[in-house]
Amino acid sequence: VPAIANGMATGADWMSAASFISMAGTLWLLGYDGLAYIMGWTGGYVLLALLFAPYIRKFGQYTIPDFVGARYGGNRARVVSSVAAILISFTYVTAQVSGVGIIMSRLVGVDYKIGVVVGLLGVLVCSFLGGMKAVTWTQVAQYIILIIAYLIPVTMLSIALTGNPFPQLAYGQALQNVDRLEREQGLATQYTAPFTTALSNQSAIDSARQLGLTPPELKTVTEWRGTPWNFLALLACLMLGTAGLPHILIRFYTVPSVKESRKSVGYALFFIFLLYFTAPAYAAFSRWEILQNVVGQRIDQLPAWTENYARTGLLSINDDPAKGGNGDGILQYGELKIGGDLIVLATPEIAGLPYTVAALVAAGGLAAALSTADGLLVVIASAVAHDIFYKTLRPNASQRTRIAVGK
Repeated sequence: VPAIANGMATGADWMSAASFISMAGTLWLLGYDGLAYIMGWTGGYVLLALLFAPYIRKFGQYTIPDFVGARYGGNRARVVSSVAAILISFTYVTAQVSGVGIIMSRLVGVDYKIGVVVGLLGVLVCSFLGGMKAVTWTQVAQYIILIIAYLIPVTMLSIALTGNPFPQLAYGQALQNVDRLEREQGLATQYTAPFTTALSNQSAIDSARQLGLTPPELKTVTEWRGTPWNFLALLACLMLGTAGLPHILIRFYTVPSVKESRKSVGYALFFIFLLYFTAPAYAAFSRWEILQNVVGQRIDQLPAWTENYARTGLLSINDDPAKGGNGDGILQYGELKIGGDLIVLATPEIAGLPYTVAALVAAGGLAAALSTADGLLVVIASAVAHDIFYKTLRPNASQRTRIAVGK
């Protein structure tokens, strides 16, 4: 596969539903502190280019467990690596499937579970027809769809609010207006203030509730607030995690040479940059629009999109005095709870853009989720069929048998 196509496929493989749907929402919620995700995930590709990609391609193996097995000797290391790759990929593919279900249920109108099944059938068709090569060229097409779908709504929102068709360049103006509105509304924390996020176990509580388990007691540590240490620690974790993702590492086996593998990482960085450079602007423009046209309005006169997304659970409004609201019928910022997944999906409706733009965003979100799921399922299939079945259990198995086990 040519380096530029492999770079585009790597971008699609990496920019999952998390990047497409949730990145701007995370920045909307965290403000400055959310930039650690942009810097860490992008920085991981610098580590890939310098330390991993060319050497993996030079080694000439086909999977990461192959590399580990040859490097450390014996089947024990190979099996441990295979199990790790399968566990990582299952966890990651679950998130993609969840994203597909959300998009299908909100924007296509089918039941969440049916949406999940339809999305996975699409992935399986792509994978079954031609393996890694089919997945690669599918991901190239999916990248084109997802980047167009991501850039068009925020560009139109930027034109509507500032007259500038380049949201990345109008980002500063958006932040100035967000700061002004926050001061006027008397908000306690400023969106642009750095290092305001305290350490807490809220994610563990959320996970326990989703699994039906008894959640742990909420614990919050504020000693690091106002210092960069939590920001830097998160950034380092994200860089190292990106550099070790199995479905990204296997992409460098698809190029013809070591030189092309380096070039493909460079292209991947550029294609990822297009979305990641835009995500902070996406969050800022959405926050500007919501603070200006939603917060401070009468609750019975809010835009129709708020009711639509309240039904999905991604948005809730609480004006009830018994539950912490003030009961005056006017929406205060503290009475509005927004899920991170809402920002990108709802921006076309928030900005009053045509419904075709919302449909385009849905297509982009599906492309992002399905392209990553493609790559992850290839990792799982190759770990089971090639590394565990063929290399460890049945070294005499024919290629036909191995392909059948993989499918």
